Amino acid sequence: MKLSFLAFLPFLFIGACANPSITSVDKSTLSASGGGSIYVPRFEGQPEFVEEATDMFVATLRQKTSHRIIQGDVLRTESTDILGSGNIAPKQTGLSAAKSAGAGLLILGKVTSHKTDMMLNGFVTTRIIDVKSGNILGTIHRPSGLLVGNSEHQCVMAASKRAADALASKL
Repeated sequence: MKLSFLAFLPFLFIGACANPSITSVDKSTLSASGGGSIYVPRFEGQPEFVEEATDMFVATLRQKTSHRIIQGDVLRTESTDILGSGNIAPKQTGLSAAKSAGAGLLILGKVTSHKTDMMLNGFVTTRIIDVKSGNILGTIHRPSGLLVGNSEHQCVMAASKRAADALASKL
């Protein structure tokens, strides 16, 4: 039994590395936007994770940047699309809320997870938007990065923290 587990171990490492991270953020454009404060409405996606994932993202961002972070509420009613882990909220909906809050940057986010009999993972995708121009300045996507996860929740929280770390390094 031990031998078969050891033989299977390299495949676990390969599988853990199979989820790409995406960072498409032009730091100079982001800096030039003069963001000031950052508005982060509640992320969308799987309802069981959105509150905590947003909280983790905001808490991590607050620790790693001097920008004022404004944590907002849900942007739209939870339709079938959202409950099914659908798309990120429409940009215009987020921009209206961010303008009302006096923010310079808007971060829209989506939370998903993946579970099979032998694998767990969590994912967070964010878009960074300049409130004044409405231009998308970047996208960050992060899987959990965990080799072994004990729950989907743990994986989503790890992905949320990694996404916030990635954004903070670009601010």
